[in-house]
Amino acid sequence: MPVLASGSAIRRQLLHAAGVTVTCCPVDVDEDALRQRAHKDGLSLRETALTLAHAKAEAASPRHPGRLIIAADQILELEGRAFAKPADLTEARTHLQALRGKTHALHTAVTFWKDGRTLWSHVASPTLTMRPFSDDFLAQYLQTEGTAILSCVGCYRIEGLGIQLFDSVSGSSDTIAGLPLIPLLAALRQHDALPV
Repeated sequence: MPVLASGSAIRRQLLHAAGVTVTCCPVDVDEDALRQRAHKDGLSLRETALTLAHAKAEAASPRHPGRLIIAADQILELEGRAFAKPADLTEARTHLQALRGKTHALHTAVTFWKDGRTLWSHVASPTLTMRPFSDDFLAQYLQTEGTAILSCVGCYRIEGLGIQLFDSVSGSSDTIAGLPLIPLLAALRQHDALPV
């Protein structure tokens, strides 16, 4: 059984719905420090997302010898600026106001490792355009969704009420939710982790 190096309920649910049973193993990595180092090293935000996914897999790998480790990360990019998960609803409001009426990318990276080495990695970057929603809608949205959106980069759960924030979406819903399933499942089959 693979190990998911994450405490993300949505990633676990996506894998479970696709018939992949995993053991969840949240890891402690200093994401802020890794982002700062990646920026200093001149990495793109797409490359940074993959760097973070690798760091999570690397942190989990020694604790699970012989097991396949799946790790993922996601960075929202708007006009060259990275957005992390909001600290509170006030910051969530600020993020959504910045995203309103604009197109952003969600760089979604996934990797799997075994015994300290990378077997496969992938990054997908769906694009999403938020509609120019009113301040009244924004207030209603924040009140309805509450603290649930604090665990979401971009402050939305596209599988729920968050879909109402958008004019258009280009990319798969699973990738937007945090895990590009189709390429991941294909890679798991290639490495005999799933039946062919």
